Amino acid sequence: MMPLNFCSDSEDDPERTPKSTSENTMWHNVISCYNDTRTHVVVELFNTEKSYVESLQTIVLKYLNQLKSPENSGLVDAQTVDEIFFMVPAILNIHERFLEELRRRLDSWDKMQMIGDAFVDVFSRPVILDTYTAFVNNWNRAKDAIRSARQKCPAFARFLEAMAREHKGKLSLDNLLIKPVQKFPNYELIFTRLIKHTDVTHPDQKPLQEALKLVHDILIFLNCKEKEALENGQRETALRELEGVIEGMNDLVTPERAFLLFDLVSMPSGQVTRKERGFFLFNDLLVITSIKRRSGTIRKTNMTCPGSVASTLDTNKYKYLTKISLDDLEIVKSKDENVRRIMKEIEHLSEDSSKLIEISDKAASLRCPHGALEEAIRELQREVQRQLAERQTNDAQLNVLELTWNTSNGIQNMTVVFSKPEKRTQWEEIFAEAKQKLANSLERCQIPDFFVSVPIRKTRAGLQFTCASPTLGVQKDVWVCNSDGYVGQVCVLSLVPEPSVTSCNGVCNARILCVSSVPANEERTSNSSLMNVNISIVDASMNSAPNRPNNSMVSSSPSKAAERKGSFKSTDGSTQRTVTNNESNIQLDSGSSSEDSDAESQPDRVVAGQTCANSLTPNHRQQDSTASTNAADESENQQSTMWLGTEDGCIHVYNCTDNIRIKKNKIKIPHVSAVYSILYLDNRVFVSLANGDICVYSRDRNGWNVSSPLTVTVGTVSNPVVKLLNVHGKLWCAIQGTIKVLNTKTLQIDSQIQISNDSKPITNMTVLNDYVWISVQNSAHIKCCHHESFEIIFEVNLAPSVNKMLSNCDDIIRQHKAACLRVTSLLACKDLIWVGTSAGVLLTIAAHNVAKGSSLPAVTGLPHGHTGHVRFLTFVASPDSETELVQEGTVSSAGAQNLTGGKSSKASHQDLLVISGGDGYEDFRSAGNNTMSEVAGREDSTNHLLLWKV
Repeated sequence: MMPLNFCSDSEDDPERTPKSTSENTMWHNVISCYNDTRTHVVVELFNTEKSYVESLQTIVLKYLNQLKSPENSGLVDAQTVDEIFFMVPAILNIHERFLEELRRRLDSWDKMQMIGDAFVDVFSRPVILDTYTAFVNNWNRAKDAIRSARQKCPAFARFLEAMAREHKGKLSLDNLLIKPVQKFPNYELIFTRLIKHTDVTHPDQKPLQEALKLVHDILIFLNCKEKEALENGQRETALRELEGVIEGMNDLVTPERAFLLFDLVSMPSGQVTRKERGFFLFNDLLVITSIKRRSGTIRKTNMTCPGSVASTLDTNKYKYLTKISLDDLEIVKSKDENVRRIMKEIEHLSEDSSKLIEISDKAASLRCPHGALEEAIRELQREVQRQLAERQTNDAQLNVLELTWNTSNGIQNMTVVFSKPEKRTQWEEIFAEAKQKLANSLERCQIPDFFVSVPIRKTRAGLQFTCASPTLGVQKDVWVCNSDGYVGQVCVLSLVPEPSVTSCNGVCNARILCVSSVPANEERTSNSSLMNVNISIVDASMNSAPNRPNNSMVSSSPSKAAERKGSFKSTDGSTQRTVTNNESNIQLDSGSSSEDSDAESQPDRVVAGQTCANSLTPNHRQQDSTASTNAADESENQQSTMWLGTEDGCIHVYNCTDNIRIKKNKIKIPHVSAVYSILYLDNRVFVSLANGDICVYSRDRNGWNVSSPLTVTVGTVSNPVVKLLNVHGKLWCAIQGTIKVLNTKTLQIDSQIQISNDSKPITNMTVLNDYVWISVQNSAHIKCCHHESFEIIFEVNLAPSVNKMLSNCDDIIRQHKAACLRVTSLLACKDLIWVGTSAGVLLTIAAHNVAKGSSLPAVTGLPHGHTGHVRFLTFVASPDSETELVQEGTVSSAGAQNLTGGKSSKASHQDLLVISGGDGYEDFRSAGNNTMSEVAGREDSTNHLLLWKV
């Protein structure tokens, strides 16, 4: 690619001449009126910008639109056209806007008129950098596509020639497409001249300085991207060459892998024989091959130039034997005194040789006769060299390297013999350096082990995953919810004896938006429940404390509520009263249980024909039940439950042990609007609704009190709470681009955090240790916020890492995914932040050492992902884990909510399975392979669950 740091707009370029006679006259009048160099330069800026826009218009109108027209559709396929003109229309839109602003300012030109602020206003937007970066990265592909299409289609070549002849400057398409690459160097030259000819007191001086700095920063960034793309291309080429050289090796190409060194070695086989082996060392891997001679003697090469892999190694045939991760390989440092003695002798002999050379040089400068001295020095040099060669040649121990290999069957020893001591030393040094870099990388980002892919066939067209959560207790299942807008379905993923889907059944006639695991009640109080205790305390405070909060209005029974002023409707149709302060509204249901029983007695309309049982809370239980029935109900109410929230405003509650195929829901809780998020915290369940309310459900030792939840109004109908997150015991409520921090004890808003300045809604949140990670709508960035100071520590751009993973994909697919890239799911698990994207790529971020002032954490792409969107991320304890997650307070729910609120727990020492759900399955290491692409395309219609061991 041509370097970016040069100017191509030559003074005799016909395209630089203004085409409009009236404009020529107007600018001539402007120059004549003011007759100063600054005005001349501004007019030159306008003319060059106008010429540039006309060139881009020529590309779009004369080439792009013509080639896409029906009459020219046979010249070149649509995919090639898109590749050739990638990002040109977007660049044209940018510069048409800037040109119009320049024209407007020149129309009202005076000596105090400013230009720099206009440039900064247009070109400081992030989309500018993204657009030009995409164009520059694609420029070589565009040139190759033009060349290839011209060779394959003579009619296309004739079309290009005809268009070039029609162009006023007779410029070819290649010459026109290079103009965006050369534009910013031209800006740099013009703004440098403008600053020179603008008085230091002029109001435009500072904006011009800002504009010049902006241009310089863009140039540096684009040049770095160009260099990075070139290096990545060379690295990938070397890896592909090696795949062609090593028979049986076809998975070397990964975004982060680099080839380091090749050596021919011998390895003992039996007691007396040795076998020749090829050692291919990469920055993360050692590949060992057998060697078969093509002809003649095996060449003992030591190749360190990756660009000449094939030409250097084609003398021999290399057959793949094994590959070993550098993380599993160690060098054994020998303690043999004899080896250390030999190494010391070689070191001393080398020093003596150097000193003798110095003595020889000084002896040569003597004026007195010194022939005998020179002869003695030469003799000493010969003797030192003889001894040095003897040590290096005869002492075979110096050529031997002992390695240990950590395998699944235990540690194995490996003896490697190099041809020369210096080769062993070189290999050992490069290996040690690679190990160190790998250790540093793994310390920042531990790459998990891919476990298995589980397909889930769609029973209805359009079914997509929405959320998932593991069950609690002994049974290791994961409830995966998917919907098509009309039906809500639950698929049960069983982990025992191996991951498999045991059932997929419809449970409701609405989209399931969230699901949460709720642990069993550990309280065993006999006389009063936790809810009643809290109510008594609050009631007492209302009667006695003069400084009580004015929004704390509660009731312990329907009769008490009737004595209060006012009546009102609850979320399920009962009456309630609302008291409002400037932060939030708190409501408590106080309706009669008979009304609620009537509502709950109606059968539930579900796809599979299930009906809903009466509520099993104390308010709905028949008082004349037998003691045995009550005991059974109480036992059932102590079980862990699954809460499913739907778009039609219902919460369906099941026991975790229920067989979803035959078991009806235990409780159905209706609400007036959609249920966006469900979160369990401190023996209560918090539910956010589409009308802006948060309902708080409590329970006693007999079960959940669903008839009288507390209701806190935190958002509005237009700005509801879309996500809930437990952060160190406080509830973070996401409302548009803002987070309100709700105190779960007082149910008042403690703080408010502005996350998105442009009010883009928050889409995902997760917490790890002291930091909350947040994504916003239609953004490929995630922000890291401290949980106490609320300061945004840094923002991580995920686009570069995703683009690396998509490098093997078809160009059009890659460009489409990159253009609409956004974060679709977040998960904190152990020391990693997991990120799901709309491109199907999964990323991990090493976040355990995050702190203010620290460098950006490492972002790693996982080779396994989805063809389409990553719909959810969750985690579950491995079936062989001994400690239940809930015992440590860590439960995975919708969006894999970490109920420890970011605190460390013993769960970090357990074996966990991270699960992603999404459209299709893709192995990004082989995405460019035609066969794999066809398979991925066929499987795009099947939802997949991917599991990793961490």
